[in-house]
Amino acid sequence: MTTNLCRRLTFALAGLALASRLGAQVAGVPIRNGGVGQGISVGVDFGAGRIDRPGASGGDDVSRAIAGSATLGFGPLGVTGTVSRMSINPATGPDRHQTTAGITADLVTFGGPLVPFRLLWQGGYARRLGGDGPRPWRATIGIGASLTIPTVILSIKPWLGPRLEYRGDQPATGSRLWPALAAGVDVGLINGVSLRVGYDNRLGWDEGTERAAGISVGVSYHFR
Repeated sequence: MTTNLCRRLTFALAGLALASRLGAQVAGVPIRNGGVGQGISVGVDFGAGRIDRPGASGGDDVSRAIAGSATLGFGPLGVTGTVSRMSINPATGPDRHQTTAGITADLVTFGGPLVPFRLLWQGGYARRLGGDGPRPWRATIGIGASLTIPTVILSIKPWLGPRLEYRGDQPATGSRLWPALAAGVDVGLINGVSLRVGYDNRLGWDEGTERAAGISVGVSYHFR
């Protein structure tokens, strides 16, 4: 028991250290916190977000994003790298475009191949790439819970991931530490393909007390 606990703590420290050095959530798509798979998988997600501005003459601020990701899972630890390209159409002013890269590390603390319910820790870091001036970054730490529901030809996995995120090198009003929540459903097929949808109440391109919420749809492939 002691040996297993020490091993899990070692994995956790290594994962969080890796995340802090390499660079949480990319802007424009929800942060995924649905568990750790074994081996290698790749995926692409399409995101849409919005900041509601009631009464604004130009309407709401909206965003569109596409993100590609690759995940490596081994034992209880999983590491995911993601790059996103996002376009923002604000209620006033010109459109904006940005590219963000990030990494997350997940550590399963409860559950396994024969246990459908899982709990895990997640830590990560993301930073805007290119452009003039400061490059904002965000660090996150949170927990995740998922439940795999198997059927004859597919599996259904709803998940929920509350977290805290810290904003750095960007304009902020008040606290730089904010709570956030993501949720989603993954549908796995027998050929290694998975379809997924997600929601996040903080997509990463908001500033100050404003909050950009949105959804994503995507597909992934797990190499068996």
